[in-house]
Amino acid sequence: MTRVAAAVIRNESGNILICRRGAGGSCAFLWEFPGGKLEPGETPAQCAARECEEELNVGIAVGPLFWETRYSYPEREVALSFFHASIVRGVPEKRVHRELKWVAPPELCQYEFCPADQPMIRKLAEGETEWTIS
Repeated sequence: MTRVAAAVIRNESGNILICRRGAGGSCAFLWEFPGGKLEPGETPAQCAARECEEELNVGIAVGPLFWETRYSYPEREVALSFFHASIVRGVPEKRVHRELKWVAPPELCQYEFCPADQPMIRKLAEGETEWTIS
């Protein structure tokens, strides 16, 4: 099982940052949240922060865990942890993604996300998650 952590970053306007994958690999050209695979000895929250630095060149404040799920893709099973987050340093840059976009939560369902993200997308779009970052 592959463990993955991702950050759902909200800005001061309440919009959420989504990232579009490039060609190749699983979920090519689909939308996702910045994140990636945990490294040995790393917590999911540490992973989310590291991946945002690597993928977007931003520092984030990682908030509470608000969604965990498992999903079986044809090539592997993943365990995903999603954290609320906010940017504390920098402006997001396209380092590995094809496109970056700030989207209002109700509009998230208009974008095609990786299958494992779908239940969480509905919750965000319907406003079912609390948003607190300490």
